[in-house]
Amino acid sequence: MTKVLIAAAILFSLFSCNAGGGADSSETGMLEIKERCAVFYTPGPGKLRQLKADFGAKDFDGIVATNQQYMNEAREFITKQKVKIIPTSQYKLHFVKRNGEIFSIDLNKSKYAWEVFLFNGFDDPVKIDVTNVQEEYQNANMAPGN
Repeated sequence: MTKVLIAAAILFSLFSCNAGGGADSSETGMLEIKERCAVFYTPGPGKLRQLKADFGAKDFDGIVATNQQYMNEAREFITKQKVKIIPTSQYKLHFVKRNGEIFSIDLNKSKYAWEVFLFNGFDDPVKIDVTNVQEEYQNANMAPGN
């Protein structure tokens, strides 16, 4: 049942017409990432208001709880892999690759809610499916020295 809820939330957010964000000043700014890590994005107050409006107040608490459960499971797995975790509510992420190239992500869009990005320092960051974190970790070439 929980996978159905998360899948519904993800699908809804992907096809939502609301392209704007609702960020508070505490969520603004840019986070620059220059090393191998996992970035855990949790919506700040403004984004939570936007998501609650998008998903509806009735189902929102369940959606939040389900996402937090998957985020906690992902955090546990990634911690065991000895990967640095960067928690953030900032919605502008700049990943700086070792060759100097910058890959930017603006999370202030409806399709983003609770997200985990894996960054190995060389390739573009990978937004993972938190319901399948072990396989996603393997596919993201996160082993040290890659």
